[in-house]
Parts: sequence; C-alpha cells; structure tokens
Amino acid sequence: MSRWFQRFGFQQVLDGLLVGAYPKDADDVDEIAQACVDVVYNLCEDAEYARGERDAVVRALGRRGIAERRLPMIDHGKLRPDALERAVGELGSELDAGRRVYLHCRAGWQRSAAVAAGLVAVREGVDIEEALDMLRDRKPTAEPLAHQLEALHKWWRKRQRPGPGLRRLLR
Repeated sequence: MSRWFQRFGFQQVLDGLLVGAYPKDADDVDEIAQACVDVVYNLCEDAEYARGERDAVVRALGRRGIAERRLPMIDHGKLRPDALERAVGELGSELDAGRRVYLHCRAGWQRSAAVAAGLVAVREGVDIEEALDMLRDRKPTAEPLAHQLEALHKWWRKRQRPGPGLRRLLR
C-alpha cells in the first residue's frame, strides 16, 4: 500500500459509501477491493496524479472488476452547484442499485467530504450542519474548506427552495 493511502485511508460514512484518499497504485486498489467496493467515484483531475499513477490505477481497477465514474473537481477549488447536484444524484443512484461505492478526492478530506455531506443530508433528511456532524463522527478528518462549505450550504438552500410551479401549488 502506498504511504499516501496508508496515511489518509478511508472510512465508511453511510451504508455502502466509503470516503477516502485517491488510490495511487495497484496495492491501494487491492485495499479498496478488499472492502468489497463495486464502483470508485473519482473527483480528482488528471494533473493530480504523478506520471504513470493514473494508468496504473485504471489497470488495477479493471483487473479487480471495479467500475470507475469520474467528475473532476478542482483541488482546493470552489464547488459548483451543478457538480454537487450531479455527484449526489449519481452516488445516490449507485447506492440505490445496491452497489458499494468508494468516493475519493486526493486526501479524502475536502471535496469528497463536501459531496458526502450533501449525500448524507439528502439520504438522511437532515440539514447540512447535521450531515457534516454525522460525517465527522464517522470520518473525523472530513474538513471541507470554508469556501467549499459556503458552496455546499448555498447548494442545499437552493435545493430546499420550491420551484415556481410548486410554489403555485402550495398557495
């Protein structure tokens, strides 16, 4: 197992959802496979991998029969509401289909933690702060950046507001 993966590791945060660091080599993929993961959901950009790492990981995932879905988000970047909505929706669909999912960014602390908090909020029917508390209980290193938290809250508020058609029905 790579030192990176050993240092940052992963934890289960929901039934069927594990969150952690990006795998850097075949040994890291073996660790994920031992956790019975069916799908890896990758938030990293190609530039985050050292030369040859990404190719080695793709080959190892293929050998293990683990599917990979990708939605690259900029490391330390702002989280776009459409990307959050897409990631939460796709992850939810994978879980609904009975698949075990490994969600990762580079260290598993920021981008993936923010996305996981959004999914926890949706699936558990709680607000973002409670979702973050639940997430941190299960993965203490989860610490989205301040601007990512701001984007997550903004996405959640927008998601909770009824659209114009629903507002008319509620009158």
